[in-house]
Amino acid sequence: MSVSEALNKQRHVARMSIKMAEPYELSNQFITVNGIDFHYALDGNPDRPVLALINMASNNLTCWEVVLDGLLEKFHVLRFDIRGTGKSGWGSDDEFTFSHYADDLAGIMQALDISKAFVLGVAYGARTAAQFALRHPDRLTALGLFDVALTPPVAQTGQRALGAEARKLLELAGERAVAPRKSWRFYENRDAALKAHTAHECEPDTSQMLGGLPIPVLIACGRQDMNLEQAQRIAASIPGCECQIMEMTGHGSPFFRPGLFVELVNGFLTAV
Repeated sequence: MSVSEALNKQRHVARMSIKMAEPYELSNQFITVNGIDFHYALDGNPDRPVLALINMASNNLTCWEVVLDGLLEKFHVLRFDIRGTGKSGWGSDDEFTFSHYADDLAGIMQALDISKAFVLGVAYGARTAAQFALRHPDRLTALGLFDVALTPPVAQTGQRALGAEARKLLELAGERAVAPRKSWRFYENRDAALKAHTAHECEPDTSQMLGGLPIPVLIACGRQDMNLEQAQRIAASIPGCECQIMEMTGHGSPFFRPGLFVELVNGFLTAV
């Protein structure tokens, strides 16, 4: 093989590697807040309202790719990995709390010169979103809590069966749930990632504290989600809250019906 042929082969392999690389491997923006390097992404038109997304448990910021394009039609979208997860760094063990996660988001927003945002969390991320609302209400334009429960401890033993039921219903209706990518759950440090998901063990139920929020609140949950009763209870405690039940949807609603998720979020912006 000639030198030129060898170089061409190397270029082809390099192009194929880039093409096949997972979004997680290609995402490398960092910002330092509270002494920690946070992995983040800020996408879309900066003239649009900011939507700050908080990941579900065990997921990194690339998990939002199934809904990102739809959300970018209405929003400038901020995503980040909470401390200890994905590519973000972390501090001491006693800082793995929803309060710290909320303060981290506030710090990231400040560092990026974002004054206010529609803050939305799904499942475990909704707990951080609730803490953000309580600790930084002046930084909110609206609050979104999807698949939410705020009571400790978290009992999720029936979610798998309910998810299978939702997928079967979607199949009968001619729809398909999203096939998750393994890379959505990638992280750099296993011990830190595990500790990041112990925050619920040391923080109380905050649902009764949300009633006085001066901003619009959207709560949504799947019909086939163990958290549905808790989500409805939280919604009932917040005057004027919009509460939506997502049919044929299990825990992790964006992965079951991404189109409906986008419709609810974008529609809520229009309504408020």
